[in-house]
Amino acid sequence: MNKNHVHFSEDTDEIGHTLINVKKKNDDSYEVHVGFLQVYHRYEIVINLPLDDAEDGYKLSNNDMQSIFVKVISMEAKKDQLRLVVEFIAHKEKLMKENFILDSPKGTNIAVTIFARVLGKGKGTPMLREEVTCIGQEPIDDESEASDWPGFE
Repeated sequence: MNKNHVHFSEDTDEIGHTLINVKKKNDDSYEVHVGFLQVYHRYEIVINLPLDDAEDGYKLSNNDMQSIFVKVISMEAKKDQLRLVVEFIAHKEKLMKENFILDSPKGTNIAVTIFARVLGKGKGTPMLREEVTCIGQEPIDDESEASDWPGFE
């Protein structure tokens, strides 16, 4: 094994699949753990929320607290689950925590929090979990090269 490269073990479930982990915290909130991502990359993530009333009509809330780094692209109700396709921008290193809110047909809110461990530039390429797809790279503002300031001499 080459000692100049970082290798990560697969984060798997009991039967060996690399799945997104969806946890119901209480009646009105879910946590979604998507594993390792790479900084300044854009991802499409498919999340299946286990909801008994998914077919009753959930909508994305117009709440001002929505994150600019998470965008719900589509929602599809299936039997006992709501399938969400989300665009996620990994904009900073280390642990990212981003939220969005759904309005339930009962008039209550469902908070969905996405957790991702983001690797910095040059820290390796993560193996993505199932239902996580890299769809692009964000432009990087490299201040040292973009600045016309001569610096201290």
